[in-house]
Amino acid sequence: MRDQNHSAARPQTMVECQHLGSRPAGTGSGLACAGLLSVFVCAGLFSIGTSQAVAQNSLLFSEDFEAGLSVRWEEQGFPSIARHNVFSLASEPDGNHYLKVESDRSSSAKGVHLTFAPRQCPHVSWRWRISNTIAAGDLMRKEGDDAAAKLYVVFRGPSFWNPLDKRILVYLWDHRAPVGAIYPNAWLPSKERMVIVESGTAKVGQWVTEQVHLANDFMRAFPGKEPGEVEAVAFLADTDNTRSRVIAGFDDLAIRCAEPETNRVRP
Repeated sequence: MRDQNHSAARPQTMVECQHLGSRPAGTGSGLACAGLLSVFVCAGLFSIGTSQAVAQNSLLFSEDFEAGLSVRWEEQGFPSIARHNVFSLASEPDGNHYLKVESDRSSSAKGVHLTFAPRQCPHVSWRWRISNTIAAGDLMRKEGDDAAAKLYVVFRGPSFWNPLDKRILVYLWDHRAPVGAIYPNAWLPSKERMVIVESGTAKVGQWVTEQVHLANDFMRAFPGKEPGEVEAVAFLADTDNTRSRVIAGFDDLAIRCAEPETNRVRP
């Protein structure tokens, strides 16, 4: 969105990361599969210390794409999927810029590395718009694991020794699943949960603003488990399994921390 302040934090130098694994050829998509997820477990393009951010400003991170599509946003896909999404910086008649994703029987993501505690900074908001839903999608089946728009949040997992032992929340726009429902991912049911934040065609073609609470959603998705640090977030559209097509837009991503107790206005 135009005239929105950008985060003052500066991206760190890019570091080279080697893929730690890949999805077997011919299998469906999803960041939970190691080919794409492995990129986000490496040391990041962008890192913020949570305690410092809380002390200085409740806004930890923001991206409105008005300054362009910076290098901190890294595209990654699967070695076994030849067709990647097409990402570009798009503009509207009023001058607003946003991330445009064209997905044609393809799957890949634009992600940014972050490091923060989701209990201290749980509030995530963004806007998205889709050209259509994926009518052939079926989240219960590997062959139907597609959605018009997704926001991935990658959490550090419980294993210190296994860098791929992550936990993942996927906020998505589905064709038929009820809003608020949470499902295990068909590919990695023990590690990834899909949270339905939009469903159906009623809002197709419109910008829709979403607000979620990471810590609360993690506890609902993984009962009895504490969320580890967030390590990355990523936007994508996913159409490879159902051989579908969609155009999605993403804008105004913001991550905010809980307001310190001393700064709250008391009745």
